[in-house]
Parts: sequence; C-alpha cells; structure tokens
Amino acid sequence: MITSRLLLGGLLVSLPLMSLAQDNPSVAAPKFYGGLALYSGSYHSLGRSKALSSSTSTYQIPVQATLGYWVRPRLAVQLGLVYSGRKNSYASTDTYTDANSNTILFTSNGRSTLRHYTASLQARYTLTRKSNHRFQVDAVGGVAYDHQYYRGVGSEEYTNVSKGTSTFDYHDDTFPYHEAFVLIGPSFRYRFGQRLDVVYDLLLNQPLNRQSNSGSMALGLRYRFGPS
Repeated sequence: MITSRLLLGGLLVSLPLMSLAQDNPSVAAPKFYGGLALYSGSYHSLGRSKALSSSTSTYQIPVQATLGYWVRPRLAVQLGLVYSGRKNSYASTDTYTDANSNTILFTSNGRSTLRHYTASLQARYTLTRKSNHRFQVDAVGGVAYDHQYYRGVGSEEYTNVSKGTSTFDYHDDTFPYHEAFVLIGPSFRYRFGQRLDVVYDLLLNQPLNRQSNSGSMALGLRYRFGPS
C-alpha cells in the first residue's frame, strides 16, 4: 500500500506536469545543470561507521553528483549518483592453550573494502509561482537503484603448531546487495545569480520489495551551464 501511494505520487509529480502552462514569464537561464552535494541516509551513513571485519570505526562521507536538464521553466529531469565507501586495515594477536597445554600464538592481518552506489532518475517541479525569486521550492519524485559490494583479504598464522600460515579472500554472503526504491519529497534551493544554486533535498525512500521506509538528505551546490 505504501509503495503504491508513493508510485502514484511520483507519477503525479512528473508525467502530468509536462503539459502544464506557465503562470508567469520565466527568467532566461541555462537549461543544463550539474551539482555536487553531501549526502546522508540509511543507505549511505554520513559519519563514523564500524568496519565489518574489525572493531575499529572509520569516517564515511557520501557524495552525490547530479546532472539535469530543464524541460520547461518549472520542470526538470535529472540523473543522480551517490557514492560512499571505506577501506580498513587491521592486525591482531591472541594466545590460547590447547588440550595438550601448549601455548598457541594466533596472528591475523587483513584489509576490507566496502563500495556503495545509488543511481537515481528524478523529476523536479517548481512549486513557487514567482520564478524570479531567489528562494524556490521543488517537488521531487523518482526511482533509484542501490548496489553494495564488500571484500576482505588477509592472512592468519598459528605458531607452535603444524597449521602454519593460511590466506583468505572473503566475500560476505549478503553482498553484493541490490535494492530498488521510490523516492519522493521536497527540495529547497536558493539562487545566486543566473547559474549557481544552493540546494537541500529531504526525501522519503520506499523500497519496492518491502514495507519499511527511510529518509535521506542532501546539501550542496548546483551550477547551470550551456546557452540560455
């Protein structure tokens, strides 16, 4: 039910708006734009995150890149790509006593890599009526596809026993992970001149294959380029 409502909302935001007439003259501006933003959400966590193969944590900064085109003064379509990832190296040494009272020294060394991508196709429709105002509010709707990949490689060594050294190349059974979802919500932007905007997106993300939903935020700059 939630997915159906969001799909309907996304269609209402995008498709019917193609035929709407404009209420006021638009400000001449380049139609193409590109942007970069800091991103945070349940699919990409901004901040410290614990590595899968170690008790230590690393700092993760997801980045979103967008490329869009204004079909009409109020309506734009855009492609987006969010990336986040981390690498972690670790080394540990432990001792224990076996059944024959031998002291065993166990040493482990390795590194892990996590890569996370989310691609999206979105429609943006401007809700504010005065296109010459610097502050604008958009309604955003679209679909996205999420992909994650994890790998860990390293070696393990036992001393005082015949096992010696072994190596491993580990892929988590839950990875690579894929998920498609619908996104919808408001976007706020403030314009500096004809080409530069500050943009803040606040979106609801609804997976297509399960009922639970989550949110995401993106704050960054967007630049219009090309002829007016």
